[in-house]
Amino acid sequence: MEHKGRILIVDDEEDILDAFKDILEDEGYFVDIASKPQEGLKKLETEVFDLVLSDMRMPGMTGEEFLENLRKFNKFTSFVIMTAYGTINNAVECMKKGAFHYLTKPIDFNDPKVWKIIEEAIQKSKLMQENIKLKEELQNIKEKTEIDYIITQNPKMLDLLKNIKKIAPFDFTVLITGESGTGKELFAKAIHELSPRKEKKFITINCANISPDIMEAEFFGYRKGSFTGADVDREGIFELADGGTVFLDEIGEIPVNIQAKLLRFLQEKEVRRIGDTTSKKVDVKVIAATNKNLEKMVKEGKFREDLYFRLETFKIEIPPLRERKDDILLLVSYFINQFNRKFGKNIKGITPQALEILVNYDWPGNVRQLNNIINQMCVFAEDYIDVQHIPNEIKENIEKTFFLDYNKAKEKHQRQFMNTYLRILLTLAEGNVSKAARYANIERQSLQKLLKKYNVDPSQFRKTNA
Repeated sequence: MEHKGRILIVDDEEDILDAFKDILEDEGYFVDIASKPQEGLKKLETEVFDLVLSDMRMPGMTGEEFLENLRKFNKFTSFVIMTAYGTINNAVECMKKGAFHYLTKPIDFNDPKVWKIIEEAIQKSKLMQENIKLKEELQNIKEKTEIDYIITQNPKMLDLLKNIKKIAPFDFTVLITGESGTGKELFAKAIHELSPRKEKKFITINCANISPDIMEAEFFGYRKGSFTGADVDREGIFELADGGTVFLDEIGEIPVNIQAKLLRFLQEKEVRRIGDTTSKKVDVKVIAATNKNLEKMVKEGKFREDLYFRLETFKIEIPPLRERKDDILLLVSYFINQFNRKFGKNIKGITPQALEILVNYDWPGNVRQLNNIINQMCVFAEDYIDVQHIPNEIKENIEKTFFLDYNKAKEKHQRQFMNTYLRILLTLAEGNVSKAARYANIERQSLQKLLKKYNVDPSQFRKTNA
């Protein structure tokens, strides 16, 4: 059975240890105990805990000293100090040194505030652990792929990275396809940097941004006086990139008459400037990309079939982000780190609730859109990105998707029913999980799984003392 969190209790009074252990275990936490602070530190050196509940006054070491020793080797485990009324000032000092909060003895576990502190402390610790884990995964990905700007753990994407490593050393033409924002230029850059041409120029040109009237001049250059405005000799991009790589983005936008000249260049590796009578040999690797269906354009007569086959010597198709949602958390962490470095902020990560919304969104603008949204949210976040930082259009789109899609609508309403049912059940049982399980006629462990699945907290339904 999966636990709600791992807690270590450190207190020199063994009756308190046993009592707190029973109460917390009954609520679904894994609990370990230590009657001496030195013993507690040893456990923390070898095991992972989300929360330490420590007494303030213990023989041989105060709670404040315990925290200082813990932080020498552990920065993520949340620390909550248990203190008597007379030592609350000491507890406040502990919070200044990094304690999450304090609980006043005698601790009343019928008080919802106690459970709120415990739960929030554990959530913060898990978020920090997740952030540390993500940084390690990002470093592992960089080491495995040798490319530090294509962030993925998706099997299809990793296969693509393996393939570009194999084709990069050769001077074949490569066609990269995929929706806008999937990272086609990054893949082109990676092919160049993994090739023997990596020390030479990598020139990117977006064909959609060039007027058809000047495209030939941009590609192949011109001689002085060859047309109005040609005041000097000028090299085209293929001459400028001699020895290196040219990336032709949005190649589907090239007019048919220029397509013929591009095909001739790919076959002969020669350029002839406008107004010139001689050709010049150039050594250039060409990578092309498009978000259009070139096969369909060929059938419609909008793209030359011979050029299409020439470009498609090697074809790489990048999947959209909606088909690689296992990458979203990695990408979010990567973009947050980028933002922090650029603007000197310290956003630590994203909450599970906010991440769930981002994962359920379809991202029509793909990775580029995700990057822009993360930057927007980081501007307003202080510690962690949370639901309130997500733009309304994304949250509203999720709601529309749930409403229109049968399976998603069914899942949503089932969740609403279970949430209502469990809350009524716990209200009648006054927050007692064992009693609620008896009322529901199911095993206690089965009920705990449902409570976890539907995020219902039994402590909220316990009666407080008047």
